[in-house]
Formats: sequence, C-alpha cells, structure tokens
Amino acid sequence: MTTLTLVKKTSFTVVSLATTMLLSICTPVRAFMFGTDGIQFDRDTTINFTFHQSHGGYQSSLWVAQADSGNTGYSNIARLFYETQPSDNGSADDWQGSFGNAVTSDNGSITQTFRFLKGQIYALLLWSDTGTGQPLEQYVSSSTFMNSPEWWAAGTHFRRDECLVAGCQQAVFGNFLLDPNSTDSFTNINGGNGPGQYSSVTRAQLAQGTKISFDDAGGNDQDFQDFTVLAQLAPETRTQQAQPRQSSFDEAGGNNRRFQDFPVPAELAPEPVPEPVTVFGTMLGIGALAAARRKKKRGQ
Repeated sequence: MTTLTLVKKTSFTVVSLATTMLLSICTPVRAFMFGTDGIQFDRDTTINFTFHQSHGGYQSSLWVAQADSGNTGYSNIARLFYETQPSDNGSADDWQGSFGNAVTSDNGSITQTFRFLKGQIYALLLWSDTGTGQPLEQYVSSSTFMNSPEWWAAGTHFRRDECLVAGCQQAVFGNFLLDPNSTDSFTNINGGNGPGQYSSVTRAQLAQGTKISFDDAGGNDQDFQDFTVLAQLAPETRTQQAQPRQSSFDEAGGNNRRFQDFPVPAELAPEPVPEPVTVFGTMLGIGALAAARRKKKRGQ
C-alpha cells in the first residue's frame, strides 16, 4: 500500500516568532479537538467511521494522517475507504458511489475503527485521482490550514496553490444537510449557515455520532458532498470515559439530596481546560499587588 507524506515549507522570521509567542499566550490550551483545526484527544480514543456516500467524477480514498514531530509534516498511516471506480453508474445521480459497488475498504467492512493516541495530532486526507490514473494525485485535508500553498506532497509537484496561506475549508463536521440533486449552494441548503458554521464538534456530539463530508476541490463548487462518512465514539470508549467521573442532578423530590436522579455521562460533562491567557493575567495581577504593597511600605 502506497503512503505519502505532506510536508510544510518553513519560513521562520522575527515577525513569525513574535506572532507565535503572542498566540501561545492568548490561545487557550485545547486538549480535545475534532474539526477543521485538527483532530486531537486527551486520552486514547477509538472512533468508528462508517461510509455514507460519495459523489463527483474523481476516484478517491480517505486516509487518517498523523502529524510528525514539530507539526512540519503529516504521514498517511491508515486507509479507511477507497473507490475502485469513480461511481456506481457513470454520471447517474451526480456520480454517486455506494459501498459494495464503487467503494470498499481493506477488510471489506463498511465500518472502520481507528484508535487515536493521546496527545497526537491527526487529520483526515481525501486523496483523489482526477483522471490521470494516479491515486494520490490531489488531496484535500479536513484541517483547513493544510489546504494552502505552504503544504505539498513530498516526492510530487502537487500543492494547493489555489488557496491562500491560511488555507481553504474543504470539510464540514456536524449535523448539516446535503442535496446532491440540487444545484443550490451548501449555505442555502443549510438555511443560511455556511461551511464555517460546521467547523468542529464537541465530545458529546461525537459520542452521539456526527457527519464529516469533503469537497474534493473539483469544479470549484464547494458543495461538500464528494465523500461523506459518519464518525462516532466506539461503544467501549464511551463506557470507559463514563467510568472515571460522573456528574448528576437531584430532582428535588423528597429533599433527600441524593444527586442521582439524572446522571450525566462523563463524555457529556464539560471539562475545564486551563487557558494561558488566564494564567498570564493572574501572574500580572499578583505582580501588581506586590508592587503596590512595596510602595506603601516605603511611604510609611
């Protein structure tokens, strides 16, 4: 099985150093993320991916890619699904592909399981053959920042030159609507909510199950319906995560204060995450108080 690595063009200047330092102070620490900023978990987490449908004339494959040390590259490490032909029946139903006809997996199952390791950063990559016979000819990433000219596939001449340095959003996450039989835009189909409204999901949403759908950058239509899968926390993961900590409510019946009438599973309970900007502000406040006290003593 062929694997390919995306690498990042590095350009480290005084300005970028200052920007990096500022962002490290002001940006909250994110132990969990599942969306266009990347995929990361604060514990080993198993996700079930179930194929839904594909559209468009490209022949594609969906991979899990893991970030290399320093986040300067991503390597394909697991192929989830791949198309054996562009569609079930030519251009019918907007080149629709279904599992068992145009789409399959390495073990023949419509549901693939992948275990994400704690603290590692991942992305989903949709690689496409646009008609040249090269299965890894073109990619789009679930992480927006990887869809930019700053990233390219090592060993090839391909890069995403049509996007700005900040990248293009090529995937949506959440409870969105798709209509392959409509020429209307993704935003209009979703009642005025654009792709940016579907950029991430919470742990609770992932526990219930969420859709992920890609636009393969073919035709510049931004329809986000070219390759769709369903993602959900594996049952054993939901059970394991519910055991360590559980919040609950008392229904105020009988004044018994038992707090057991409506338990909330751990994956649904919010997790406090330390924010560097809060810590930094606290340090400044302590310093200011100390300085004021010293000044008062000198005055006395």
